[in-house]
Amino acid sequence: MAEIQLSNELFQDIMQAVDRQHPGADNGLVLQYLAAVTGYLLGSERNLPAEEKETYFQQLCEFADRVYRDVQAQQQQPPRPPAGDAFGYWEPPQK
Repeated sequence: MAEIQLSNELFQDIMQAVDRQHPGADNGLVLQYLAAVTGYLLGSERNLPAEEKETYFQQLCEFADRVYRDVQAQQQQPPRPPAGDAFGYWEPPQK
């Protein structure tokens, strides 16, 4: 698969596109639209044999699962404490 770039701007664009189609759509409905669009685009692809479509569909599902698990793992990491001012006394070495 190609390398992709996710961004807040992309997410907002997608949510706005769904909102134009279905005003007031919540995140769950946005996800349903994304799944339906994925299924429709792959299902209507005429240049791929059915077996290749099935393989590609499985790869897409596995990819979505990896992204989901990566995001979950990042969110479960404890936040770093804010960097504070350093304080202490330096003493020269004893001779």
